[in-house]
Amino acid sequence: MLVLVFFLATACKKENKGEPKVASENETTNKWVVENMRDVYYWNTSIPQDRNLNFSLGPEDFFKTILHRDDRFSWIQLAKDLEDNLSGVATTVGLGIGLVQVNQAGNVIISVRYVLPKSPADKAGIKRGDIITEINGREMMVNNYNEVLDAYYGSATFTVQLAHINENDQIVRDGEIELTPVQNFQEHAIHLDSVIITPSGKKVGYLFYNRFLNNQPDELLAAFDKFKTENISDLVLDLRYNGGGGIWIAAIMSGLIQAHFNESEPFIHYKWNSNYNDYTETYYEVFGGASKDPEEVASANQVVGDIKAFNLNLSRVFIIATNYSASASELVINNLRPFLQDANVIHIGETTVGKNEGSITIVDERNPPKVEWGIQPIVVKLANKDGFGDYPDGLTPEYKIDEWDYLPWAPIGSLDDPLLAKALSLIDPSIQSLALKTMSTKAHTAQSLQAVPMAGFEDRLNRPVPVDIGQRMKQTNR
Repeated sequence: MLVLVFFLATACKKENKGEPKVASENETTNKWVVENMRDVYYWNTSIPQDRNLNFSLGPEDFFKTILHRDDRFSWIQLAKDLEDNLSGVATTVGLGIGLVQVNQAGNVIISVRYVLPKSPADKAGIKRGDIITEINGREMMVNNYNEVLDAYYGSATFTVQLAHINENDQIVRDGEIELTPVQNFQEHAIHLDSVIITPSGKKVGYLFYNRFLNNQPDELLAAFDKFKTENISDLVLDLRYNGGGGIWIAAIMSGLIQAHFNESEPFIHYKWNSNYNDYTETYYEVFGGASKDPEEVASANQVVGDIKAFNLNLSRVFIIATNYSASASELVINNLRPFLQDANVIHIGETTVGKNEGSITIVDERNPPKVEWGIQPIVVKLANKDGFGDYPDGLTPEYKIDEWDYLPWAPIGSLDDPLLAKALSLIDPSIQSLALKTMSTKAHTAQSLQAVPMAGFEDRLNRPVPVDIGQRMKQTNR
């Protein structure tokens, strides 16, 4: 993984003896932040002049004051936490969650989207589709769910009240479980890779991929090795909750899927601010093949070799993506289209987030560092090899299905899941009648519960992130 870091040898003002230490630290941090942002931020000319900025604000509050109104995704975080975040490391009990209002009285429940293997929630027996009605003995309502969720997102032990939906479409309480978050828990990008054999005998590869983590290429290659060994005819790539990640691993995935992979083909176009020149990179360049570092070139050659060894040579792909799919997920859809043609990149689900932007990681490399914060600003607009990247409102599916209309949620990889069932029915039409029957039952349950997803809720542990372009900017690019 190539990580961009900037070293700014700027002199910091000496701390005035009468000035509080916190204010001095804020000023040092904020001046470092704004100097970096004036250089690389995509909307750098919109940053107010220094005389109009309040450098005494806390870094998070200050950062908000310099962001462009169209910027939904740049963020600032303590450098260690930022780097952990991008690597899939977090303090967590191992759940991905969605919130739904279930009646006119305003009751809110958690529906479990997924459970991370070997996490506290997994060891406690919690499964996708399970329901949580209380946290620390408190029910959730429309007007208090954020406050109740504070315990869930904290680091202390808490309890959850589990429940299920019975045959009469009623929510029935089960047992109460105690959960203790684990620090530095490493998520695995692949939650499931399996081969599904349809009634007509077709072999379909299914990959539930939850984050584009640059530090996990071996797992991705192993999954495609499995698919190739099984001689699958089709692939269903499930990105329904994938909020994005690194362009390096996204390019590897794209190369593994498409027919006639050629590392010299253009893959991505970057549009920078006026300090830098726009340019297009091939697959090989994304992998680091143009680097002056022999180790990076050797790594790029290895990646190309691996892709060619495990490439599925597919003429079409089915991609499950929803309004939680963003960034690198959207990039894979958009950037595969010129290689496979639009009609052969079959998007099932909902309109995606609309994140056609790339970011870089900036931390203070001075020794010792004077700033403990890191920033992840938007620095480029991204487009595919045909120059198309205009999807700020998201990518629209060919087959629209909202899984909230079908409760309770089926296990990942199950034919009872309406999104996967739709993909499989397109591959093998004989599945259609079975899928319709299951969907009808689940739709009746959702309607009976008056289930409505909580508008504006965002799982803090799985927020959309900009595409991490993960490369060093060449000074010759100015």
